[in-house]
Amino acid sequence: MRTKKIILNLFSNVMLQIVSAVINFILPRLFMTTYGSATNGLVTSIKQFLSYLKIVEAGVGSASIAALYKPLAVNDKEQINGILSATHYFYRRSGTIFVVLVALLAIFYPLIVGKEVSPLTAFYMVLILGVSGVWEYFLIGKYLVLLTADQKSYIIFRIQTCLLIASTILSLFLLTLGFSIVIVVGSSSMLLLLDILFLKVYVQKKYPYFNSNVKPNTSAIKKKWDALIHQIASLVVFNTPFILITIFLGLAEVSVFTVYNMVFNAVTLFISAFSSAMLAAFGDILVKEDRDTLQKHFHHFEYVFFAVVAFGYTCTAILILPFITIYTAGIEDANYIRPWLGALFVVVGIANAIRIPANTLVNSAGHFKETKIRAIIEAVINFSFSFVLVQFLGVEGILIGALCSYAYRTCDLILYTSKEILKISVYITVKKILLNSILAFIAASPFLFFIELHIATVITWFVAAVCISVWTMTVIFVGNFIFQPTTMRDILRHLKRVVISND
Repeated sequence: MRTKKIILNLFSNVMLQIVSAVINFILPRLFMTTYGSATNGLVTSIKQFLSYLKIVEAGVGSASIAALYKPLAVNDKEQINGILSATHYFYRRSGTIFVVLVALLAIFYPLIVGKEVSPLTAFYMVLILGVSGVWEYFLIGKYLVLLTADQKSYIIFRIQTCLLIASTILSLFLLTLGFSIVIVVGSSSMLLLLDILFLKVYVQKKYPYFNSNVKPNTSAIKKKWDALIHQIASLVVFNTPFILITIFLGLAEVSVFTVYNMVFNAVTLFISAFSSAMLAAFGDILVKEDRDTLQKHFHHFEYVFFAVVAFGYTCTAILILPFITIYTAGIEDANYIRPWLGALFVVVGIANAIRIPANTLVNSAGHFKETKIRAIIEAVINFSFSFVLVQFLGVEGILIGALCSYAYRTCDLILYTSKEILKISVYITVKKILLNSILAFIAASPFLFFIELHIATVITWFVAAVCISVWTMTVIFVGNFIFQPTTMRDILRHLKRVVISND
């Protein structure tokens, strides 16, 4: 049953990421051509500022999910309700603070960007985009926590996918009718809030014992403050670029960064779908203290994951500049064609992706307290280098700062999980990374040294993408099979059993 849930979570998440990626390619392009680069940058910039405000969540979600693994494994309904009641209590308290902070941001944010867009537009956009955060705190947070901990994230992903498609259709309809950005974004955001109806109906049907009004078991999620440290560190690492670019470089440069980041975010989200599917499964294995099963599952997971990373970023490195050239054709209010920026995004993306398996295991094990100092160090490195380098190198300096912090934290996470959780040699992971790095270089070599791509249209780009993807996948799959035949056979046999038995 665990394997079946992993497969369901994986494919549902992959479908969500594919839909999100397609939509994230369509809407920003239309926003840029219809409203300008500054307005496109405005939407992204506000979302990043709002992400900072979400620190008021105080690590409640992560701590609650980790606390629910054991009671769900033994079907302790009283303990489950107690934890969810505490989750609901803390979420409501956080939601109240979040409302106040959104109101303050709506007042002061227009002062930062008022020279590039209408202050009134900025004010309304902050309020509109902030509504979804309020909704999550007061109404759906407890449902998300329960389904994630019980390895049923696929329910969340499917609901989000359907609503995302519906909201995008509405946005396109309103945009073609000539409505303002405020109406377009506001209407689609309101439609996304319907997820509460579907989540509530599902939880009431599948968990008839669910009751978040019992006495809160606040002690069960005492790790929330340690989880908060990780949350703040992640916000600094992943959201600081947009904040610094908004302040020092302006909304047009935010739009440039957003276009490149949109591509790499799609790749990262696709790759991360594998780790999200495994998160609750690892938690289930850990609470049952099944060390041998954990090592075996993680070994296979890491092996497939690094192969997927090699495939995804090899294709992206080859195709990124032709894509950006076609995507931004006709948009002349900002310089989007920057080879060095694309190259830095590839390197930073790989450095970030490599640590995902180890980070997934740390979260599953609930090792928030043990690793919080390391997370703080990463955040300090990231912010310090980015703050200094953006003054001299612009957007490229932001990525160099990120690379410095990732170089530290990625190595640290791999060392920590190998030594403290898995109890195995770190060289097992290092060998997988080196093998797939070599295979990725072999796959990319023809296009780096011999074949010059001439891509001018969307159709030729798609044809090239298919050919490059098939070639890269073949090199990486065959290479892994040659150098690690036993592991590859084990993985394929396991997948075959899953398909045949549907277990």
